[in-house]
Amino acid sequence: MPNRLPAALLEAVREGDAVLDRGLRGPGPELALLAAEGLLAAPLPVSNGGRGWGTCVHGALPMLGVLSDLGGASLPVARIYEGHVNAVRLVIRHGSPAQRASMANAVLAGGVMGVWGADSAQPVYLDVAPPGHVLRGVKAFASGLGDVTLAIVTARTADTLQMALVDATDPARGDQSQWDMDAMVGSRSGWFDCDGLFIGSDQRLGRPGALFDEPDFHGGIWRLAACYNGAMQRVARELALLVEQRGLADDPIMCHRLGLAAMEAQNSFLWAREACLEAESGANANLALSTVLFAREAIEQAAGRQIALAERIGGTSLHQRGSALGRIIRNLRLYLRQAQLDGKLAMAASCWRAECNGGVH
Repeated sequence: MPNRLPAALLEAVREGDAVLDRGLRGPGPELALLAAEGLLAAPLPVSNGGRGWGTCVHGALPMLGVLSDLGGASLPVARIYEGHVNAVRLVIRHGSPAQRASMANAVLAGGVMGVWGADSAQPVYLDVAPPGHVLRGVKAFASGLGDVTLAIVTARTADTLQMALVDATDPARGDQSQWDMDAMVGSRSGWFDCDGLFIGSDQRLGRPGALFDEPDFHGGIWRLAACYNGAMQRVARELALLVEQRGLADDPIMCHRLGLAAMEAQNSFLWAREACLEAESGANANLALSTVLFAREAIEQAAGRQIALAERIGGTSLHQRGSALGRIIRNLRLYLRQAQLDGKLAMAASCWRAECNGGVH
């Protein structure tokens, strides 16, 4: 797939990725570039000044291209942007007319959204005791701390989760020091203290449990698959460049390994594209979920094989602190880690069996 984003923009994001990896700053400059290009507003409906990318059927493949491009340029930036798209989509699907309008205005003004669902050792819950609804607890892995302006946080209720829209701009509530990882440094995925945040009725998003509506909940994993694939495409290109620079373009073993690495990237693209089309068509929930979740598993396995090939080709150079290829691989390894991967595969198999049996579980 040709790049959806301008070459100059992608080059600037690639250059910034090296700075992000050092933890010298956050991704604010890169997000500003995306805003200037109209990409923060792109997921909004056309009626709200957007393009419907990633939120309407006609915008599925354009968003696939954008996320793949960003995944190849900077996975931390891609991670934050994917969260922004996810948040916009959730408000469109579950928000009131007033919430949708307010969100659209904020995004058009340059606001960045996020979805913060992971809990720390102090889970976030909705305290419904008088005088009103208040959040208690702390979110973990809150990506984009310091840059996300409006976040959807999940809060535990008696038997499910309630989504809530919260102002994420108070620096006193964010703790970036908790993101002490060897990769995805620039995603700034630290802790966010929700304790004491008042939640009015206009901030509760959707009914309790709406987050888990399928096929949207798991079906949206296709967007992560697009980011993964962008990184894998970049790994293949960087390997090709490395082989050329070392004068090994005619070495049959190196060419064989390079061919396999490129094949893994291309196979992953085909999986990501199919997952995107099935999830966004809305025609068949079982088929959408099985395709998306099988795609996620297939891409993870392909990435593992590609990384092994890259390590054979690149050797110790991948561990040099300034190695772009080494940085991409580190980030991809971490970004591939998600909760309950075995459960996702089991769900894929269950939906696939149901589809084989005529749609009956």
